[in-house]
Amino acid sequence: MSFNNYGNEYEDEIAYFANEYFKYADLKDEAYNYLPWVYESFKSYTMTLSGIGLPDETHRKYIEAAMWKIPKGSPTHKMALSGVISVLKQRSHANYLPFAEAYIEAFASKDPASAASMQQEVQQLKAFMSGGVAPDFSQPDTSGVDVKLSDLRGKVLLVDFWASWCGPCRRENPNVVQMYNKYKDKGFDILGVSLDSNRDKWLGAIASDGLIWHHVSDLKGWSNAVAQQYGVNSIPHTILLDREGKIIARGLRGPALEQKLEEILGSR
Repeated sequence: MSFNNYGNEYEDEIAYFANEYFKYADLKDEAYNYLPWVYESFKSYTMTLSGIGLPDETHRKYIEAAMWKIPKGSPTHKMALSGVISVLKQRSHANYLPFAEAYIEAFASKDPASAASMQQEVQQLKAFMSGGVAPDFSQPDTSGVDVKLSDLRGKVLLVDFWASWCGPCRRENPNVVQMYNKYKDKGFDILGVSLDSNRDKWLGAIASDGLIWHHVSDLKGWSNAVAQQYGVNSIPHTILLDREGKIIARGLRGPALEQKLEEILGSR
């Protein structure tokens, strides 16, 4: 709300939020080494920036700018990075890797056990982040026939985690339909992975929303094996793959998805 009164020097509310959030916190002060507020505030800050569809580079630069004055390797730095990483891991965000690697570098000598644990976690999650080849999976489609992810290689593929009971998913579906219709003839396809447990409601939502692409589900709700495999903790959640099955980005929706598809397929 304060943007209208105090944000004149910024181009928009996002830049205002990102640059002003820690304005009055002198994070060089050693007193912050003992304040759990650091962890919680960087967690909240990252959660907000991660929920508005920022390009990965812009998202990373805002967070790096927020912590650049914190003494590297200090307890304050450790709490700040931990807050950031906890959110990015939960959201399977592409920027999890650079911040996790920054943690390892900063604390390899100061806290080797913690750094080693983070290194092990990074190795486990790398395949599910941008640049990794998406691990293959197979689930039944609406007819009960198993569909493998690898069967759909050769096109730019959006793996869309959703459910009939998910309000935000259903509100996002018209945007996904629009993107599908715009780019399907340019090499774009979609695989919907439903976290439904009721088959009739799943099929009803597909028909009602006009989702005329591939759909799979094991009808186990939040225990869906693919969602578990890919660390999906909230929906809607998307994973965009290139023609070889490598992950381009995660969590793209609305304008961010359209921008990325235009970048990849718009000139074809």
